[in-house]
Amino acid sequence: MKKAFTLFGCLLAVAALAQSGRKISFQYDQRPTVSIDGRTLLNPWVGGLNATQYSTIRLNDDNRDDLVVFDRTTDKVSTFIAIDNPAGGGLAWQYAPEYETIFPFVYSWMLLVDYDGDGRKDIFTYGAGTVRVFRNELQNSKTTFRQITDRIITEGFNGQLPLYVALTDIPAIVDYDGDGDVDIITFDSSGNLVAYQQNMSVETTGKKDGLNYKRMGGTCWGHFSKEYCNDFMFGIQCDDGAGRIDPRPSGAKPQHTGNTLTVLDANGDGTNDLLFGFVSCENVAMLRNAGPNNDKANFTSYDSLYPGPTPIRFPAFPATFWEDVDGDGQKDLLASPNVETNENQAFDFQASGWYYKNAGTNEKPDFRLVQKDFLQNEMIDLGERAAPALADLDGDGDMDMLVGVGYTGPRYNSAYRAGIWQFENKGTTQNPAFVLVTTDYLGLKKSTNLNDVAPYFVDVDLNGSVDLVLFGTGVQSTEVRVLLNEAAQGAAAQYDLTKAVRWAVSSFMEVSDLPTLTDIDRDGKLDLLLGKSDGTIDYYRNAGTATNPVFQLQNQNFGGFTVDDSFYTGARSLVVADVNGDRKNELIAAALNGTVRIYNFPDRPDQPLTLLDSLPTIGLPGKALMAAVADLDGDQLPDLMLGSRGGGLRYLKNTSSKATGSPEDPTVPWAYPNPTDRYLTIRAPHDGQVELISLSGQIVIASQPVRADADTVLDVSGLPDATYLLRLTAPNQSAMVQKIVVWK
Repeated sequence: MKKAFTLFGCLLAVAALAQSGRKISFQYDQRPTVSIDGRTLLNPWVGGLNATQYSTIRLNDDNRDDLVVFDRTTDKVSTFIAIDNPAGGGLAWQYAPEYETIFPFVYSWMLLVDYDGDGRKDIFTYGAGTVRVFRNELQNSKTTFRQITDRIITEGFNGQLPLYVALTDIPAIVDYDGDGDVDIITFDSSGNLVAYQQNMSVETTGKKDGLNYKRMGGTCWGHFSKEYCNDFMFGIQCDDGAGRIDPRPSGAKPQHTGNTLTVLDANGDGTNDLLFGFVSCENVAMLRNAGPNNDKANFTSYDSLYPGPTPIRFPAFPATFWEDVDGDGQKDLLASPNVETNENQAFDFQASGWYYKNAGTNEKPDFRLVQKDFLQNEMIDLGERAAPALADLDGDGDMDMLVGVGYTGPRYNSAYRAGIWQFENKGTTQNPAFVLVTTDYLGLKKSTNLNDVAPYFVDVDLNGSVDLVLFGTGVQSTEVRVLLNEAAQGAAAQYDLTKAVRWAVSSFMEVSDLPTLTDIDRDGKLDLLLGKSDGTIDYYRNAGTATNPVFQLQNQNFGGFTVDDSFYTGARSLVVADVNGDRKNELIAAALNGTVRIYNFPDRPDQPLTLLDSLPTIGLPGKALMAAVADLDGDQLPDLMLGSRGGGLRYLKNTSSKATGSPEDPTVPWAYPNPTDRYLTIRAPHDGQVELISLSGQIVIASQPVRADADTVLDVSGLPDATYLLRLTAPNQSAMVQKIVVWK
């Protein structure tokens, strides 16, 4: 059996001298395979999908449209290219994150429509109560998007004003009147009446490439209004074009917003119908248009169970999208909830992308439900809030994976409880291949009341084996449960949930805090860092013992972060690791807002962090990020795994320029005897500081000075039998490491 080295052990044992200015970089890597129930996933590392909006676009140089998916819960754009289905027949969607960075930051909604007739789809998206537009342009044969307006202007009833779209809504952007330019249909500020914004470019210039809008048909365009679910009033007549309509009946319900619209000819009669979703409705209503397709459209009835015989039903607020996603030339129907959060945990975010194949034509569609987990079935998608942790659980020398999950998933005894998914690495140290073992590791879902569980691997008791720490939200407060590894060093891990020890943190740790454990003051005991929702980091020193800590607050602005930064970042998931092999720790901070930044870790707790890299090339991985690191490909550099609110994972290979220099061990040993049962004599080749470190990266004997012309003796009799690393550092000198075996 191979000896199991944890991340820090690997890094310290084989990494070499750093050089100043060394570049740090990560890039998305799709090569590690993942299998679930005997099926290898096509796109395991997308990051999960929740509330999705779909648009086709041409991304690469082939002759097929590709697919862009925007997730409203994470503000994340995911890009897929069309490929031949490896299973045979038709096309499949291959995740291609390299295209994501060409898209600007968007939020609320995003639709891709070619407004200028150049054959390239442009971006329409929300912007401060109106619509922003980014034009699709080619620069050096590469697609870029240039913002051409931050607000579309329309001629309303009282002159020129921004074209209104509510933050909660998704409008229909389509050539409704068939004249070649793109019109916009949306709800007005009341949320009950539809506004038809006709593009007047053809009428005024004869060209089809403008954004020249005018509200047409008065405030009662289509001659209908709506209130709540399936509560429509038809036959409304306008007095004139100035917005006056028939009086509402007495006892009318209050007005409120939250609407989605899709335009298509649902019944094949040659007129454009509307698919309508509402914030408090489970269903999609199909509103029938008696014609014509212009400012005098007349909607006369509706179908509340669309499409039959298996209609769209979500707990609330459905949205629909009409795109060809199977490559047969006929537009299919896609549906997903249009929500920002999983309110009351009502939504199943593992199956929130419903795909209806069009068995008819674009002129007369016939939608038939194929699946409720479109794209999601080809990726790791636990629902929401995936929290990864990596360690060698089976003792075979490669890294296995646990992933904690938030609320979403099947209920257990009528209540939502979080669990942990276990993936075994059945590949090699260079080529990982993850296989799902269970969705309820250690039976956590059945035996605890924890939600939002985040597993964390670290050697708590300093015996050379990795222990498991569980962070989670209990019935009344945040909990930390520690499961000590009962297996021998190098053997498969053994954790007993019934023996978990609870650490006292409820008095100061909040539900939104993101914790990490690391030895800040180098006394051999784990201290606690808390990423706070206001953007700061709290540092708690362990004034107790390794297994029975007493955490005492030392600093509420660790690293120099202040509350002023919180608006942009939120809570940070923190990982301490040697990112580039220079024998110095860095801090990886993956934030609530989706940014990932690398900092120099300070030598003292009171020193500020120094930003090394903001990793701009990875774009926006998602929101509410949860980070973990491990060397997954055997190059002695820690790779990065990111979980997010999307419920999935994104794997980033460490492509940093690795430090090179002197080998791990000098030609002549400078510490002896080795192995030793008690005393270790150090004869340093130069003056400096020495410290003894466990293979998990914890300092077991704190730093102390040594001189080249004198022996220094360390008493190691109190340490468990294990392999340790003796590290010698000095200013302007290469760090030196020698393996030390304690064997009594």
